Amino acid sequence: MTRFLFSKGHDGPIRQGEFETSDKRIDLPALSGPGTDLPFCVLDREFCRESLSLLALPPLTTKSSVPIGSEPFFLPSIPNTSLFNAESHRSLLKYQMSVLEYSDSETCSRAVLRTNPNLPLDTFTAFISEGNSFGIRSSSFQFDGDLGQKDLHSIRLRVSTPLSWTVFALGRIEPYMLPLLIYLGFDIIDVSRAQEAAAQDIRLWKFVPETFDEHSEERFCSCPACNDVIINNLQDKQRFDVLFHHNLTLYRVILSQSIQMANNGRLRWFIESLTHANPNMVGFLRRIDSIFYSYLEEFTPTAGSGIVPLIGPESYFAPLVRRFRDFVKNRYQPPTQKKAVLLLPCSARKPYSDSRSHKRFQRAIDSALGSVKHQLSEVILTSPLGLVPRELERIFPAANYDIPVTGNWDAEELHIAADTLVDHLGKFDKSVPVVAHATGGYRSIIELAENKIRQNIIYTEISGSATRRESLTNLSKTLEKLKRDQNLEPSPSTELRDTLRATADFQFGTSAGNLLIPDKAKLKGKLYRMVLSKIDKEQTCAFVASNGSLSLTLYGGELIQPLEKYWARFEGAKVRGGALFAVGVKNADYSIRPGDEVIVLNEDNNVVAVGRSEMSGREMCELDYGEAISFRHKVK
Repeated sequence: MTRFLFSKGHDGPIRQGEFETSDKRIDLPALSGPGTDLPFCVLDREFCRESLSLLALPPLTTKSSVPIGSEPFFLPSIPNTSLFNAESHRSLLKYQMSVLEYSDSETCSRAVLRTNPNLPLDTFTAFISEGNSFGIRSSSFQFDGDLGQKDLHSIRLRVSTPLSWTVFALGRIEPYMLPLLIYLGFDIIDVSRAQEAAAQDIRLWKFVPETFDEHSEERFCSCPACNDVIINNLQDKQRFDVLFHHNLTLYRVILSQSIQMANNGRLRWFIESLTHANPNMVGFLRRIDSIFYSYLEEFTPTAGSGIVPLIGPESYFAPLVRRFRDFVKNRYQPPTQKKAVLLLPCSARKPYSDSRSHKRFQRAIDSALGSVKHQLSEVILTSPLGLVPRELERIFPAANYDIPVTGNWDAEELHIAADTLVDHLGKFDKSVPVVAHATGGYRSIIELAENKIRQNIIYTEISGSATRRESLTNLSKTLEKLKRDQNLEPSPSTELRDTLRATADFQFGTSAGNLLIPDKAKLKGKLYRMVLSKIDKEQTCAFVASNGSLSLTLYGGELIQPLEKYWARFEGAKVRGGALFAVGVKNADYSIRPGDEVIVLNEDNNVVAVGRSEMSGREMCELDYGEAISFRHKVK
């Protein structure tokens, strides 16, 4: 039995939980292979097993030879060849099933289905229902360590596996592959490579392995196996033992690092940092981001409080970044009273309004526009998010990302930002003027997009940098002229309403802002602290500056219920306790992501609670363990 227990969301598809037998539990993700808590054992070759083992059934195993007990076992191996057609693969899968014929459900639940990198995807997905009917809940996938098409296809098969199944990664898995496989949701990972490398006289390191000869200078290693040992002075058996224990320790260290990074919301950053030392990993990760974006995004949290490092080109299409660009493109709508657009550079400090440069921009804007400044739509250009509307500057990850600043933009990030700008300005009427107060790479973005922009672009005159006094004076003069030319008239400030509506649309979808914050809503508070929205003295939601998002009340949940999004339903009239667990979820919106604000409906379709999702909507429906939603408010 496998239990996936998520707490406070999770960092991508990684699954943290427990692997259980009748007498032992192992935390997931876990390592398997020689020297681990899950060693391999071939049936009928090794009869004495003092601890839990992963049994591998030989190819000619019959149904009368299925092992009894509580240990998981791999069904008979499939030859790994490209000569088989789809029908041959189906026959081999059926052969594995035949071993389980007449077995009880408990025995079948211990079985691990074997696949190989040549197994057609449609053959595998069609066979899953048959495996489910037998009671199989585990599958294994083979890797050759080359990070080529075969390894990519094994990931494709894994992505198509039911969420409730335990997933094994077998084969030649190098140390630098381990965080990526953990991130992709492999639960138990074969590290037999540690033993193989030791037999080949190789000491593994995170990036480049080390080989030995009489002329080589050994690297220093402080691990218990290598401490005060000169490898070249050891005899064969001692040498093997030292190398094997060093190699295995390395895998354990990387596993521990990966789990810690995931708990801190930095597993993706950890993986990206490893790609910089391995060209194969760079291309492999980019293909994964492109091909499996929907899968990765589904389990990527929508909320967070820590710094999000975006350290290079591998971040340009990371799920968190791409989703933000998609949401700004598809969910953000400029407030109707905006009569002009101002393009500004980003700042190192987040949110931008707290930075010294943007405080200077605001003083220049205030002096020029005064009480009509809310009719100006401020847009901050940045990489790799593309752009951030001022109303969304406090939302995750716009308020959290950190990038290396060199002043030089590469062609890819320029094109990403330019395409984003074209889409954004397409939401404004072509008569709306666009003021560009930008230089360097920021101006290059605008110039690259200019021939696709319908509006007239007015470039301010910049002397040196955008924040110098002369430049800010020129910005004020440009805005003053704009005010006269556009006949902008004073009117009440809409800053709070604009921000809360934009945030609601970003969180819940277009039109959520008008439902939660209608014209009659009363708003009170400060954007850098908290803003409350009330209708007839009843609170609908609160904007929390620390995370830039809205928290709902029960009344607010009822207001957005007609959108039919971000809901989970359970069987019963009222919820109890402080959370709803996956086992109690009858159905849920599959667009829910970890960290989302969600509403809980009872059997009569009434809103009985609101809170934060700790897993995706699909996980709520397919898993039997783990906290699905932590409540903020509930019907008493």
